[in-house]
Amino acid sequence: MTPTPQGDLASFFAAVPTTLDNAARAAIVEAVSAARAAIAALWSAPAEIDAFFIRIARELADAADVDELQRRQLVDLYVADRCARGDAAAIAWVERTCVAPLGPAIGRIDSSPAFVDEIRQRVRTKLLVALGDRPPRIAEYAGRGPLGAWVRVVAVREALAARRQRGHAAPCGDELLDVGASVTSPELGLVKEQYRVQFEEAFRAALAELTAEQRNLLRHHYLHGLTLDQIAGLYGMHRSSVARRIAKTRSGLLSATRRGLMARIATSQADFDELMALIASRIDLSIERHLAVSAPAAAS
Repeated sequence: MTPTPQGDLASFFAAVPTTLDNAARAAIVEAVSAARAAIAALWSAPAEIDAFFIRIARELADAADVDELQRRQLVDLYVADRCARGDAAAIAWVERTCVAPLGPAIGRIDSSPAFVDEIRQRVRTKLLVALGDRPPRIAEYAGRGPLGAWVRVVAVREALAARRQRGHAAPCGDELLDVGASVTSPELGLVKEQYRVQFEEAFRAALAELTAEQRNLLRHHYLHGLTLDQIAGLYGMHRSSVARRIAKTRSGLLSATRRGLMARIATSQADFDELMALIASRIDLSIERHLAVSAPAAAS
């Protein structure tokens, strides 16, 4: 059957007290409606779609989180959720659209066909196979960037780990930046040749200015995929306080990157503003990528 109308969300908003105003509620309904339509176009009978979106609404039913909802890749998040539950159609979709095209990304590290095939299989096993009581790792995808880009991040990390295990040197310097920018940083497409290194320097410097608590909040939010309630429980805070701190940290990181980049490049104000608008639109991917690269190898 096709997805039901929005009565499920209306019932949720009526039953659960929130601080959302009418505009915020309308924004949630609009985002969810568009995602539901896209999912229905992929699968004529999407499974448990109402339960999925009610769960998303429960996670994000806070005024501070409406922007977060609109940044989420809801269709990809639904696909990942179905994969984690063993849905054969969703797994086939990920294989076709995310795993099969990994060749060029892996090939930047080692282009031999045997190596590319091995890393593809590693990615399949790591993301789509449950280990004991642990669900497939694709359940950790938080929707803060396209699923395909997230899978490429996993593939590149697996490829780098495989090279280290075999005693080969990992890419470094410009080569590593080429790998990172090409497969995990769509926000650098415009500045790949001219400003990419300056952006990396400015962003890393901005990350270094964060406190340990701020970095941990970002890791919980972007890498670990914890909900606001889960993070709040870790820190003994209210979820709205957590949401505000994450939003403030994200905003501060962008501002520090802007200052650092301004000091490193010479361009017109109009071009600089256009550049920063592009970077701001993809800042979540940048945060996730840099935190993943700096995470201990054991955490991968």
